[in-house]
Formats: sequence, structure tokens, C-alpha cells
Amino acid sequence: MIAEAAQGDAGGFRVLDALKDRTRLGECLDEAGNLTPEGEDRLASALTRFRELASGAGVAEVHVYATSALREAPNGAEVAGRMLSRTGVYPVIISGEREGELTYLGAAHSVELGEDNVLLDLGGGSLEFVRGDGHAPRDVLSLPLGGIRMTRAFFRSDVPARREVQALTDAVRTALAPHVERFRVRPGTRAVLSSGTAEAAAAAIVARRGAGSGGDGPEGVNGVTFTLAELGALLEHVRGLKGAARARVPGLERRSETVVAGLATLHAALEVLGARQVTVSEGALREGMLIEELSRFQAYRSALSARQRSVLGTAERFGANLSHSRQVAALSRGLLDALHAAGEPVDHEDRSLLTAAGALHEVGQIVAQSAHHKHSAYLIRHAELRGFSPREIELIAQLARYHRKSVPKPSHAEFMALGAGDRARVTRLAAVLRVADGLDRSHGGAVRLGELVRRGDGWQLTVAGATPLDLSGARDKADLWGRVFGPLTLHAL
Repeated sequence: MIAEAAQGDAGGFRVLDALKDRTRLGECLDEAGNLTPEGEDRLASALTRFRELASGAGVAEVHVYATSALREAPNGAEVAGRMLSRTGVYPVIISGEREGELTYLGAAHSVELGEDNVLLDLGGGSLEFVRGDGHAPRDVLSLPLGGIRMTRAFFRSDVPARREVQALTDAVRTALAPHVERFRVRPGTRAVLSSGTAEAAAAAIVARRGAGSGGDGPEGVNGVTFTLAELGALLEHVRGLKGAARARVPGLERRSETVVAGLATLHAALEVLGARQVTVSEGALREGMLIEELSRFQAYRSALSARQRSVLGTAERFGANLSHSRQVAALSRGLLDALHAAGEPVDHEDRSLLTAAGALHEVGQIVAQSAHHKHSAYLIRHAELRGFSPREIELIAQLARYHRKSVPKPSHAEFMALGAGDRARVTRLAAVLRVADGLDRSHGGAVRLGELVRRGDGWQLTVAGATPLDLSGARDKADLWGRVFGPLTLHAL
């Protein structure tokens, strides 16, 4: 989905384009649960199509989240790393709980929620349960009850037997039993469904009601309400059909292979929780991802000073990835503050210069990816940043110059043209910027800094939320840190 922020509407957006590619990765797992080469090829094909669409639209920021299939596959992290090499895009693997939280945000943007709501989001590998109010989730649970998973586990023929559906129902009840009180539907609770299966069910039920064009497909089902009895009747109807016949049911055309398991799973879960009526939300994970990012950006923008707004405007003008820039700036400040707390000398100018360099370090990519650190330095020098002196602009440019590749050297004329004190400042701050940039190598924006403590002649940094790519990125770029402060080791939570 490609979207732009709506002017004057915090968190609002307008969708410009959308593309769906059903990879069905849950079908591409070997006996050990690893994603097979066929699955990797499906994923690479989809990511390549998405990247090309984004590039053609001039989109600088691309966020890709991977869910159940890669989350549970023992080789999931390796596959994600290979995707970066093959497609130029890194799929950040998120937890089931995070998936549920973001899906809830997407639903809250799409349908009217009440003071108490229970959301069920069915994917190919997992089923998320979320309880929350009209704005945010409060409790999230992810269970391995996805449509593809349940189809493979319980059905042996094209037309599932009643005993197979009953076995699936029993399994859902057993898995959900310890959590029923957390997600029980009470008087006044609104039950909401999201996912392709839920949209397909809504389209099929509307068609069965005889509502004409409203049942032609999943479009236009946002906010549609149906009863548990209607869902049960639809399940019984499609269970007795062969796949080819199921594919002719309005709304189920693209889900004929897994829809029986999906409907049975949702019906069993809703029945256990006591829901008698549900509302379908077309807003789900993608919308939640976008809303979260826009909300973060709005909060970030509102807190900026005049010189920081100038930096942000420059980053926007040169098409920088704003979420990555903001994350690198925040991580840089956090590392600098941690160094200061540990006794390293830091002053206010250090923090201001490093923040600006973090925000602008990749603007040179508008010229070319190759040597973009040098292009960044040139653009910063000539961007007419407001609120900074010529000396400060030069220091910011040189920090961006050294965020990657070569470290400062006596053979670099522009570096040697600085005074001795500023050369030391650039070297010290560039060491911090390199590690911060490495910690968001995935551009996932999820890394949180923990403790930074001295260990002998070096340092240990604890981080949370880092992907394997983030960790390797920080280790690879800790060279200058080691020279300036002492060797850095990372501990991931």
C-alpha cells in the first residue's frame, strides 16, 4: 500500500496505490518448519514487485513486516537476510503480539469501536486476539491457529468430513480455553473480525442475503455485520462443496482451498468467547503500520525547534527515508547520553550536531546510492540550513560523510582543514553515528537502547527489538567506536 499523509489530519492518510500478492508461505514449509526454496522464490517475487511499485511512485520509505511463516520458521532470520540481497528490501519479523497491536490500530481507523472491543485477526499461520478501547489495544494474544496451518493439520480431502471439522473445532477450543476470560465478549463488548477470510465471509453472507452487488467480492464489506448463526450456515454450506464449487461462491473465489478451515476456526473461537454478532474491518495490519508511523512522525514534528524544522525540511526536500532518519537521530542521542552518564565528556553542541547529522546522513541517496555519504556531505553544505553557523554546517556535513565507509584520515583534506578540536569532535561523534546507523540497518525502527556499561577496556551495550541484520550492522560499524572509546560488544534481549 502506498499512501501519503493527509494535511492537517494527524494520523490521517490517503491511499495512492495498492497491490496484493498472495505468497501463501504457510504452504512452503518442510518437515522441520523451514521455509523451502519455493517459498523463498515466492517471497522474493512479491518483494521485488512491491519495491518496483514503490520506486516508480518515488516513495523513499518502505516498511515490510513478516508474520507467522517467517516468525516460526527456524531459518526465518536467514531468509529475511537473503531477501535483502535478492530484492533490496528487508522483511522485519514481528511478534504475534505486535502483529495484533498494529492490526487493532488499523481496525480502529476503519470501523467505529466502542469502549470495549475484542478483535480476531486470522492469518495463514496464526490467529490474533486483541482487547482494547476505542483507540488502543490493552491485551494481545497470538495462537498458532491460522487458516493454512489448520487446513494442513486437519483436512485430508477436498471435501472435509464433519469429523475433521469437529476435530479442528475441538483443537481451537482447547487452545483458547486458558485465555477465555481475557477475551470473553461481555454485555456492551463489540466483536470485530479482520483478515481476508473475514472479508470473504462477509461478502459471501451478504450475497446469501440477496443483496446483489454487495456480495460480488471483498470490496465494500468494511463495517458489514453478521451473526454467528450466519457464519455457521455459511460454514456448513461450503464444507460440503468441492474446491471448484467453493471457488464459485461469491467472495470465496481466491480462498477455496483454505476457507473451510478459516471459517471453522473463526466460528469456534467466536462461539467460545460468547460472541453472537461480529463486525468486519477491512483495516488491518498494513493500515496499522501506516497509522503508527504517521502518529510517530506527527509527535516528532510538533516537538521540533526552528533549526530542527530546517533539518527536517531539508530531509524531506531530498527524499530521505524520514522514519530511518528519525530513528538514527534518536539512537545517536541515546548513545551519546549513555556515554555522558558513563563519564565521557559531552556538551550541548555535540547533541545538536549529532541529531542533525543523524537526520541528514542519507540525503545523498537522491544523487546515487554509491558514495552517497559523500553526496550527503555536499548537499548539506549547500542546503542553507537555518539556525546553524557555517562552522556547524561543515561539522554536520563531515559527520554525514563519515557515517559509512572510510573513517576520518589525515589524507582527507576537508577533515584536516578543521581545527584540532573539531577534528576530535567529528571523529568522536562519527563513531556514535556509525553504530546508531548500524542499529537500524533493517530500517525497522524497532531497536530500543538498554544499558551501556564499561567492561574492562571496552563497553557492553544492551539492546531490545534488534533484528539479526541490525545487530550485524552495528557490529560492522563499531570500528571507529572501538578506536575512540574502546571495543563495543552487543547484548540482545
